Amino acid sequence: MEKMLAIIGMAMLALAFMGGAPEDEPVPVQLASTDSLNPGPAARQPQHAGNGSATYTTTRAPDGHFYADVRINGITSRMLIDTGASSVILTRSDAQRAGIQARPGEFTAIARTAGGEIGLKPVTIDRIALGSVDSRNVEAMVAETDLPVSLLGQSFLERVGTVEISGNELRLR
Repeated sequence: MEKMLAIIGMAMLALAFMGGAPEDEPVPVQLASTDSLNPGPAARQPQHAGNGSATYTTTRAPDGHFYADVRINGITSRMLIDTGASSVILTRSDAQRAGIQARPGEFTAIARTAGGEIGLKPVTIDRIALGSVDSRNVEAMVAETDLPVSLLGQSFLERVGTVEISGNELRLR
């Protein structure tokens, strides 16, 4: 259990503290929105998840975290709902089952953490759904080093109108 939490923590730190790299290494990417392409204000607005009245509720697991069975491109994967992660991060196996290929050499983003570097492949997920709360064209990353669980981070959660934790319950609306 401690090893799993350490790996999840590394992934969260990786997304929060991405650093520069020498020219012969993969180039880190910025996970937050960027103005480098100068898209208009509408292009920078994330698509809202759900239909405005859809809700999803889950209860806290014995380990203190919130998990969900999430449909990724129609395939169900168990994910940790991680409000502190900047992006959705898929394990290689979850990505493969959802039809997202990640081959050696495609992990062009890196994250530096206290535990070392993690290679990441930027991808766009066609559709993510938690019950009736769903969204299309969600930015995500595939982890080169297989994590014990995929993370449902802010690149999806920011599209939800309300993310509320009350006691042992997490609700998305």
